[in-house]
Amino acid sequence: MQMRKFFQFCQRLSNTQVRSAAVATLLALLSCAAPSFAQGSYPIRAVRLIVAFPPGGAVDTIARQLASGLTTLWGQSVFIENKPGGNGVIAADATVKSAPDGYTLFMTYDSLCCVVPFMQEKMPYDTLTDLKPIGMVGTFPLILVAAPSLKVRTVAELVAAAKVRPGAIDYASNGIGASPHISMEVFQHSAGIKLNHIPYKGSGPAMVDILGGRVSLMWGAVASTLAQIRSGKLVPLAVGSLERLPLMPEVPTISESGFPAFEAVSWVGIVGPAKMPDALVQKINADLQKVMQTAAYREQQVANGSVVRGGTSDDFAKQIRTEYERAKDLFSSGQIKRQ
Repeated sequence: MQMRKFFQFCQRLSNTQVRSAAVATLLALLSCAAPSFAQGSYPIRAVRLIVAFPPGGAVDTIARQLASGLTTLWGQSVFIENKPGGNGVIAADATVKSAPDGYTLFMTYDSLCCVVPFMQEKMPYDTLTDLKPIGMVGTFPLILVAAPSLKVRTVAELVAAAKVRPGAIDYASNGIGASPHISMEVFQHSAGIKLNHIPYKGSGPAMVDILGGRVSLMWGAVASTLAQIRSGKLVPLAVGSLERLPLMPEVPTISESGFPAFEAVSWVGIVGPAKMPDALVQKINADLQKVMQTAAYREQQVANGSVVRGGTSDDFAKQIRTEYERAKDLFSSGQIKRQ
């Protein structure tokens, strides 16, 4: 209605040049508005969600649960395309090279965004400029566990023992630059202690050795340590989330244990090609929030050992940049060395 009145006003103008300028202004306004209206019908066909892991893993599971919720919400299929290999770079690069129309999305994760760029000599894309953050969708809290032979039951006891024997306590990780490794490096710096890092090729071998007493400590995934904790084979010292977990409410957070605001988590989120329009990003973000608020989705995440965490696209972009810069500092200072 407002546009029609403005157009009628333009027609009544007597000065031809003024009238032409007014009409040109109107057309410019309409052309600017057109993309938003066009995006209002998104999606009108199937959407591809790329995952950098084979089927069946934790990230793939969340991706499929999100895809199911979005399919119901949108009335269009959201299908998973698994593209493992290259530390996730293959899948991310396929996303970077796709059309920025919202029909190719990517389930990314913390180490791919913030650590892999410093692990490889050459990257085919720039994490901060070639991918568009859409929204975080969840976190996998880590849990600090100790072998019973270490004879510590709290974070305070661990710190005291490490200060008595600097560098003598071995800790395991599932690989250099992975979230458990980064988390332990940050923890050591915060606590003013020195531990000895033993990297493994995956969490399975690391778990075998901590259960066998060959290493004393590790940040592990909740899902893979819960049974061992309940059987008494591992001692839980603290969870890396900001709040206690429903699965083990008796275990304090690392923040409660003397390290305020400290987190040790892995996160997952959705990104797209860099040139995706902001209006489309906001549309997808809003729909992700709707899916994540459903009771069915939240129950699934509790069973996964993950925590639902949404937020705006700007929040997600800030998270990526903050952790990217932190990893950059760790590598440049020599605390972590490239493999």
